[in-house]
Amino acid sequence: MSNSRKSARSRRVLAATALLITAVLVAAGAIAVSTVPVLVGATIYGVVAGIVSSRLIANDLGQMRRDWAKDRADIANHNRLQAVARSKEHTAFAEQMSSRIKHKDAQIETLRDSLVTAEIDLAKTRERVSAERARVDALTADLSSAQSDVESARSDLMKANDALAASEAAEIQARAEVVAWEQSATDDQRRQHQRPA
Repeated sequence: MSNSRKSARSRRVLAATALLITAVLVAAGAIAVSTVPVLVGATIYGVVAGIVSSRLIANDLGQMRRDWAKDRADIANHNRLQAVARSKEHTAFAEQMSSRIKHKDAQIETLRDSLVTAEIDLAKTRERVSAERARVDALTADLSSAQSDVESARSDLMKANDALAASEAAEIQARAEVVAWEQSATDDQRRQHQRPA
């Protein structure tokens, strides 16, 4: 409440109190004088002073109630404005949170897509690894078979070499025998020519 309101109320209450006090003083004076016209005048003054005092106090109470109502209305309006401001803040906060949630949902969806792509790539890589393992196993089997063939060919080559060596030795021995036989035949012919007829 402002000081002007308090001072206005104080003046009204003081005026009402002063009127009532004067009415009491007038009534006391009239009783002291005890004449009918003075008593009637004092009574009328007392009634008028009471009515005016009541009206002043009623006006003061009415103004006080109006002021209280205005203060309550101002407080309610202030609270309403604060509630509107808070509501706007809450709406802005909710929109911000909604935007963040949408952004996070989009990130999660992107990560899900990346995860699915990675799983597909992993499955393809596993298939390639499996195919490469099968190829390695086949190549290992082929290598083992080839090594077996090489060993067999080496064995056959060694046998062929042994047979060739034996054949060459037999040829050398046969030549030696042919050479020895020829030598023996030549020696026999010489002897026959040297014998006298």
